[in-house]
Amino acid sequence: MTTLPMFPLGTVVFPGAQLPLRVFEPRYINLFGDLSEADSYFGTCLIEKGHEVGGDDARFSSGTLCQIIRLEELPSKQLLIQSIGIDRLSVDRWLPDEPYPIANVNKLPNINKLDFYLKEKIVIELERCYVLLVQKGAVQPESLNINILDQIDLYTACSIAPLGQLDKYKLLASASSESCAEILLSLITSERETLAAMSRLQNDNDK
Repeated sequence: MTTLPMFPLGTVVFPGAQLPLRVFEPRYINLFGDLSEADSYFGTCLIEKGHEVGGDDARFSSGTLCQIIRLEELPSKQLLIQSIGIDRLSVDRWLPDEPYPIANVNKLPNINKLDFYLKEKIVIELERCYVLLVQKGAVQPESLNINILDQIDLYTACSIAPLGQLDKYKLLASASSESCAEILLSLITSERETLAAMSRLQNDNDK
């Protein structure tokens, strides 16, 4: 078990994902000020209820260990931080937010894989979702290179999937690579079916 400074967010961060932060709250200025080049790790977790700013939020128990890559001081006492997700973690106990969120955490097993269960089906569904989103005008064609989807790992697939944050939290909290892949396939298949139905309805209305 490790005591770790925590930065609760309104988004899920997967291991391997880049996490840019613009920090302006005094408590988080203090958090990153207390970190050093030798100890540049902090945790993130999804906010269950409440907001990122102001405190008094409820937080989910699974999260991600992150490491600072670059820190830049900005005018008006702000920080621009580039960090990356390293590992999954679970929060054993939240400590008082004095002066910022702190928790006792445990590292979770690494279940990320390059050749993961159901990968071919997941890649196909991701491609279909992407095409429908482009047709809908919701994303730009260059926002995803579908030619390299077969080279992504499991958590990259989870990260780029067009899903809500609660669904992504289910994926992050999955106990195994297999269960994560099964949940991901089910979720993106459902999303693709919804997008296809919306597209058909739009086409019917345009006739």
